[in-house]
Amino acid sequence: MMVIGDSWAFFSWTGDSYNENLDNFGLSDIDCFSNTTFAVNGSEASNYFDDAARVQALTDYINGNPDLEYVHMSLGGNDALGTWNINYTAAQTDSLLEVIMLDIKNGVDLIHAVNPNLKVLISGYDYPNFDETISTLNSVLQPFHPYYNMWDAMGQPNAEQLNGVLEDATMKFEQYAAIWNNVYFVDNLGLMQFHYGQNTALQTPPYGTYPPQSVTVPGGLINYPSPLDALNFGGQDSFHLNDDAYEVFVSRHFSEFYWYQLRAPHQTIYASESTKNGYTSSAAAGSDMVKVGNDNFEQQSAILHFNTAPMDDTYQLVRASIFIKRDSLNGSNLTAEDLTLAIKSGNFGATDSPEVDDYSDNGDFQAVACTYGSLNADGNYLRIDVPTDMFQYFNTTGTTEFKLAYTISDSTRILGFENIGDDILMDLEYTQNPFATVSDLKTEDLKLYPNPTKDVLNIQAANKFTNARIYNTSGQLVKNMTLQGTAIDVQDLKSGIYIIELVNGDEVSRSRFVKE
Repeated sequence: MMVIGDSWAFFSWTGDSYNENLDNFGLSDIDCFSNTTFAVNGSEASNYFDDAARVQALTDYINGNPDLEYVHMSLGGNDALGTWNINYTAAQTDSLLEVIMLDIKNGVDLIHAVNPNLKVLISGYDYPNFDETISTLNSVLQPFHPYYNMWDAMGQPNAEQLNGVLEDATMKFEQYAAIWNNVYFVDNLGLMQFHYGQNTALQTPPYGTYPPQSVTVPGGLINYPSPLDALNFGGQDSFHLNDDAYEVFVSRHFSEFYWYQLRAPHQTIYASESTKNGYTSSAAAGSDMVKVGNDNFEQQSAILHFNTAPMDDTYQLVRASIFIKRDSLNGSNLTAEDLTLAIKSGNFGATDSPEVDDYSDNGDFQAVACTYGSLNADGNYLRIDVPTDMFQYFNTTGTTEFKLAYTISDSTRILGFENIGDDILMDLEYTQNPFATVSDLKTEDLKLYPNPTKDVLNIQAANKFTNARIYNTSGQLVKNMTLQGTAIDVQDLKSGIYIIELVNGDEVSRSRFVKE
């Protein structure tokens, strides 16, 4: 990712809002870049791309970073604030906004001329607060406010007048992003009102209050400005946010756009109902919470339960990542420790609910997994990348469970994770597997039994086959033999799903079987 544009790009970048959110969403292996050439205070859509040195630097960066996928663009706000006036008619305002959209489109076209595959997210803005930050000052101090001249040139608009223009601009952003290729937009109007609330009476009309999380986003209250608590320089800035507010602002772009884009799964499977996820130890187990660590010298392992029957096994699995959301932390953070991940085709223990027997069940395979995300606060995600050696143990006909463990000696260090809704999920990414599809294979005269099998697979077919090749679902050849009859010994195969390829001269038939 890269961030370009005006002061909103500059302040959000210098406050590290993007990398903080990448970490918060478990995407800390993704890089975000900007600098004072690309994020420039005072930039307008009308002149940003007129700077030949900046355009060359932008071109060089795009060409020099082939892994770049997203350009986060903040432009257009200064164009409106520097031109619009309360005496503008609706037609004049619309004409101004159309010009701004054209300037933005010219910039988008320049970016796409270098790399047409880049996705451009226009970030938009939230409501400013000129009226309260300036008009409440006495007449002597007002002219010394850094944004007084801008506010005065616009005719000293109140919150509702200025918010109405921003609402019109937002509608334009949405309208054009919907028709421009590889351009996106997230509407954030009212976000600061929602997050902070108006806890003390507004000093200008309508003078009221409202609690946090009481307004609708997007939208908010058009007759109220953004609260002073959200603004820079201790609430003195008229339209720039403080560091914490910019992190909230950028976070909405992640939750509404980047969260889905950067994960880019072919398939997402959510964990089963909360009663099947939980924790286990040598002394107790339960589903009241998902936790991992050490509780009063008692090692705790988390249990995650997925119905993996919907997995698309007609393709080769190349990536699997589990996302879990922090709910609590007792003691120091555990994410710097090695996380041991175990997989079980079916259930750990005897049932599909967390139980003490799960603790001693090592599953089908276990390994130290790569994790991403620091879990610095409740609500942050931890991403666990499932090692490829585990892929063969996914049960594509039923349940797959995972067990998470940190082996630590501390008396109490517990990470708790949310166990509701969409807070435990697994992203799966596939590539084409020529061995996994059976739609074009000659299977009508072929029967394999018993299927599933533990030791011997029998072949019943109209023709006699001379050779057999067995592949796992990743397309790897695991067994190649000359047939001496109709029974094949599969005791040496690990549990999982396999594709058997039976050969008789030029005739080839393929089918699947399950090794228990």
